[in-house]
Amino acid sequence: MHATSVLVFGAGGHGRVVAEVVQASGHIVEGFLDDGVAPGTRVLNWQVLGGTAWLASQPPRLIALGLGDNVTRGKVAAELLQRGHSLPVFIHPSAVISPSARLGDGTVVMPRVVVNAEAGVGNGVILNTAFDVEHECIIGDFAHLSPQSALGGRAKVGARSHIGIGATLLQ
Repeated sequence: MHATSVLVFGAGGHGRVVAEVVQASGHIVEGFLDDGVAPGTRVLNWQVLGGTAWLASQPPRLIALGLGDNVTRGKVAAELLQRGHSLPVFIHPSAVISPSARLGDGTVVMPRVVVNAEAGVGNGVILNTAFDVEHECIIGDFAHLSPQSALGGRAKVGARSHIGIGATLLQ
């Protein structure tokens, strides 16, 4: 695999987890972007390079969405895409993703997630640790599915929804 350099937008708790997923998936974390953290601040092993103003001076980049708030993540994603940046999918190597599943741009898949046959995951979705997505589920854009939760076959989750820790949704 060819390692690529990635910026993580958001240096808070969720951003830290996303940075480690990016690294575990074989990419190089260049640093964090965060408007609320001073440039030069060290977060885990990486530096905060700046915020949106710093990014405006950069050519198009690969960016991982490290923002936990669904609405904010959606707004930031729209701005980044408008400026020509790319929001790839990042998948932790311990996740199991069906070849028939579809994952939208900017989605991050945490450790031990399972996404089964013909599931459709929208853009900018957080599939958090040990979440199970069964067959033919539909997950809307910028939803957050919390750790150790599950969707039964053909369940539907709306855009910007948040499914709490340990929840189970039936079809």
